[in-house]
This record gives sequence, structure tokens and C-alpha cells, in this order.
Amino acid sequence: MSFPDRWDDGTDPSTPAHQVHWYDDRTAIVRQALHTNFEGPFVYLLLGDTRALLLDTGTGHADLAALVHDLLAARGASELDLVVAHTHGHSDHVGGDGGFESVVGRSAEAVAEYFGFEYWPHNSSTIDLGQRIVDVVPIPGHQGADIALYDRNTRLLFTGDSLYPGRLYVMDWPAFRASVARLGEFVAAGNPVEWVLGAHIELTDVPGKDYEMGADKHPGEHVLQLRPAVLTELVQVVAAAGEQPVRIDRDDFIVYPV
Repeated sequence: MSFPDRWDDGTDPSTPAHQVHWYDDRTAIVRQALHTNFEGPFVYLLLGDTRALLLDTGTGHADLAALVHDLLAARGASELDLVVAHTHGHSDHVGGDGGFESVVGRSAEAVAEYFGFEYWPHNSSTIDLGQRIVDVVPIPGHQGADIALYDRNTRLLFTGDSLYPGRLYVMDWPAFRASVARLGEFVAAGNPVEWVLGAHIELTDVPGKDYEMGADKHPGEHVLQLRPAVLTELVQVVAAAGEQPVRIDRDDFIVYPV
């Protein structure tokens, strides 16, 4: 289980449209190249025995569908049922949907129906990929249909745009505060996290220093993976901030109400 020494930082426009890294033999981390779109989103492919789960489809400026099918074929997994879902419904995470035959809807109602949430956003659910259970936790506040996913096999927690090394844009402050607390409670309830993996990198390797908005070159990036202590920190600072939206600058994230 590993991460690459560095991700494609946009400084070389000749690089492929996607950088692929296999965290283990059943978990692929894919970054869409910054030269295709400044968002440079990360997507994740999880393989089970009977199903594969793709989290997000990028901006649509690169052919993710062809890549995913090639990755499945290379792992002898072409026959797996492919579930395509989103950490949330913003355009830079759903832009490649058209390349796939079936995709989970982008609204909170569609997400709740697919994953079987009876009391969205107050209860969690699971999806069984075959000898690989993934917990799904609703965390609205950034877009409204936001979810975090916890892979019990690897103890990876996928948090989309709700926690990553960058600007955490908060659209609904009360919902975000409640969601962050809920996610912290989920982890504390016996779901230990090895790493937190979000959907972007927007910070440099200088603590708390971000790139300019829209920057398509990221020399000297912060690492993608965050220790679980960073989630604990987010829970604490958002709770302490109170009921009024406020910007919070930390070494590994910036809470950014909009």
C-alpha cells in the first residue's frame, strides 16, 4: 500500500491525460492532469469480487471511461458490475458521466434512494462490492448530495470536497458543521482510518499556503493523503467556530464559506 512520490503537477503539458497509481492491487487512485483542466480532480476505483466502484468521473475534458475500462481489463475485472457514483454533484466531478452506461444520480434524493438511506442525512449505509464492504456516510454542506465513503478493507476514508488539502468551500454552514461532526462520530464509533483522501490538492507544501484560484500548475504540492488527526482537527475547529460562517486557515486545509 503506497502513494506516488509526486503527482502530475501540471508543469509538463506532455504528460498523459490521467496519472494512475495503484494503492494496492484492488484500489486505483487516478488524477486528471492539470493541463486538461485546472481542477485536477482525483477519482478512485475500488475492485471487489463481484462489483467495482468508481468515485467521480472528473471534469469531462479527458476520456475517463476508456481509461477505466482499460484498468478493469488489465486487472482481469472486466466482468465486474461497475457502479459509478459521486462524492458530490458539482460539474468537475460528474463531467465524464456520459461515457458510462449507468450512473448514480447527482441529487440528494437520488443518492439516498440508491444507497438506501432511510433518514438522509442522519444514518449511514453500505455497499457490498463482494468481499469488500464500503460504508457510505451523508455529509451535505458543500453541494448538498455530498457523501463520504469508508473502505473497511483498506481503512481509507474518501471525503470528496469536504476535506482535502485545499479550500473547503462551504455552501451551507449549519449542514457542514453537522456533517463534519457526524463523520467524526462515525470514525470514533469503531471505524479506524488509515488515510483521508479527498478530491483535489490546492495547497502547496508550505503549511496553509494555497495556490491562486484557477492555477493549472502546482509546483511543490502538498501531499494528497491526510492523517486521521486532520479530520479530528476539522471536527474541533468547526465546532468551536460557532453558528456563524467563518474562514479557518490551518496547515492542511482552509475552511472557506461562500
